[in-house]
Amino acid sequence: MDWALVFVLQVTFLPFITSQGLFKVEAKPNKYSSELGGDVEMKCRFDPVPMNPLTGLKVYWYWTTNNLVRKVYVMEYGKNNLSLQDVDFQGRVKLNTEELQNGLAMLQVSRLKMNDSGTYQCLMETELGTDYKKMTLTVTAPYKAVTRHIQEVADRDELLLTCQSEGYPESPVVWQDGQLQNINSNTTSVSTPDQLFKVTSQIHIKSLEKNNYTCTFTNDGHNATFHIPDDIPNHPVKNDTLIVILIIGLILLIIVAVLTYQQRKGSGTHNTRNRLVNGRGGFVSAPVCLQIGKENDDDLRENLGASLKAHYTDYSFSTEMGRHWDHPQRLQNNEGQPATLQSLLPEAEEMLFLEGPPGSGKTALAHILISSWAKGPTDTLTNLLDLSILHLLLYVDCSTAKGDLFQEIISQLSLGEKVSTEELRTVLTRSNDALLLLDGYREGDQLFDDSLKMFISERRGCRVLIMACPGHCPILRETVGTRELLKLQTQTVKY
Repeated sequence: MDWALVFVLQVTFLPFITSQGLFKVEAKPNKYSSELGGDVEMKCRFDPVPMNPLTGLKVYWYWTTNNLVRKVYVMEYGKNNLSLQDVDFQGRVKLNTEELQNGLAMLQVSRLKMNDSGTYQCLMETELGTDYKKMTLTVTAPYKAVTRHIQEVADRDELLLTCQSEGYPESPVVWQDGQLQNINSNTTSVSTPDQLFKVTSQIHIKSLEKNNYTCTFTNDGHNATFHIPDDIPNHPVKNDTLIVILIIGLILLIIVAVLTYQQRKGSGTHNTRNRLVNGRGGFVSAPVCLQIGKENDDDLRENLGASLKAHYTDYSFSTEMGRHWDHPQRLQNNEGQPATLQSLLPEAEEMLFLEGPPGSGKTALAHILISSWAKGPTDTLTNLLDLSILHLLLYVDCSTAKGDLFQEIISQLSLGEKVSTEELRTVLTRSNDALLLLDGYREGDQLFDDSLKMFISERRGCRVLIMACPGHCPILRETVGTRELLKLQTQTVKY
């Protein structure tokens, strides 16, 4: 059946059907407006409400013009008849059935298109009669995105300023300068496939005039402003200003560099005992300079080495302990091959990882290194391990750490009265005959982690050996790679 014919018949006979006034439909408001791509909810009120609105009510929503009718939504006795729905509205409309019991037929249209604008008719039928009301929907598209373009006119001292945007309905464009004076413009518009208007407006101005120019799309007030001459691409005045700023900056940089060089040179020649630049670019106090200055640096290292060896006298191991490390199955390189105790000594500025599960003997192995270094040639492990190249060996038990790296070194090794934090940092940073041994390291203490990372990045020779369980320091581990990795297999150590 032709639904346009049904619609005409319904409208023709409705006055007769509703003449008794038993059933009425009202539309308030009867005008709706929404933006392109948005949603709108139109409603009509009916009275009286059937006892059961879903089974005693028919609801029809139409979109109409003078010569075209489109069926937007059909519900007959509680069932939505999608087969009768116009294809252009499929998937975009729904009826709020819960409001029917309140006498409201509320239709929601989503993802609005420009051709959704028009007249809608809400027609409702019950056993008491049939009635309808009309309402209008206007879909708008604001001119939100205004694009600007500046073009120099060839052989003329002029600029062509262009504003362009898309919207609906068609909008006039007004141009004003910085003094709010209107400027005549050339404005054109064309239709787009989305049924919008692409509006283009242009004006000619003198290129050397300093002024602001604003184009305004009057439908909704969106605008764009040109700042002349600043917005002109490759504007020579702007480039010249930038060049001048760069030259001045370069001159100032050179002056600062010369003054800094002279200051440091003068300090080193005439006042060496007063101050010294440390490894982080700061100044160390004069008493510290007297100790770690070039002429006293060796004395400090000798005293520090002697203090460490004295502290390590408690870490003694028998010859029997060393024999267990003669078996190559315990210590392995990254390829799973047996490794010697000597492979535990990193090269200058190298960082090694020794990984092993709990109970595999990492701490015992750390004590062997300490004992061998402290005893020197008299140690029973001399044939297995030669640490004579090391002048300093600093052991830190990370499992008990509460401060940063250097605080823990000084605290655990009882160096508080022998060296300051800055002195220790300076010595370790530039010593290639020093070994920092971290036992039981595990990431998670931010203060200790940050100080360790900073030292590793600053050091210029110090060797680092980190003993940890697998997976306990993934972040630091990634910076090393697999080449600098040793593994310790689980085995009971016999004394």
